[in-house]
Amino acid sequence: MFKSLLTAFCVTAALTAHAQYGGPRLFLDIPNFYLHAPDVENIGDVVGLGLDAAMNVGTHWSVARLGGGATFDVAPQAEDLGESFDIDPYLLLEAGAGIYRSNGDKCAATKRNAFTAMAKGGLRYTFNDPEVLASEEIEDLDYTVGVELGYFFIADVFRNTEFVLSSDYYTKAKTVSVNFGFKFFLNLRANR
Repeated sequence: MFKSLLTAFCVTAALTAHAQYGGPRLFLDIPNFYLHAPDVENIGDVVGLGLDAAMNVGTHWSVARLGGGATFDVAPQAEDLGESFDIDPYLLLEAGAGIYRSNGDKCAATKRNAFTAMAKGGLRYTFNDPEVLASEEIEDLDYTVGVELGYFFIADVFRNTEFVLSSDYYTKAKTVSVNFGFKFFLNLRANR
């Protein structure tokens, strides 16, 4: 496990250092709204909404991200929906490699399309209720690997909205989650 954490840290540090070479691309995702399915194998059992914010340091081909948020889940088949409602706040640290908010010309000019298509991995710390931790085999800290796909039209180089489909595999929980939504973000390096 230590080797995996060390490798993830080294990759994140290398990506961040590489981003500094040409000047980092800085994006503040504030906020990110999404529909949330925490376990696709049992997708009808628990569904919900998520809200988070993150700071992204990246290049056209990679990103390192630190953020936090919460998911608001409900079990639609429960007899008492109110009792099944669950709020899970979390922190995340991720690194991704692939196309990140870029296009073929690597430009940030208006009236252009931009895409995200990358593999990612990271850590997620969920602030679980102590009663839930005691009654189920779940842990606060989990490691994730996944993919993220996104699209947006550059109408404004400073602020924009990206539509995102993201999926993560949680290595300890052994579940796959899927999120679909949109990110409002600010390009902090934009020439306005």
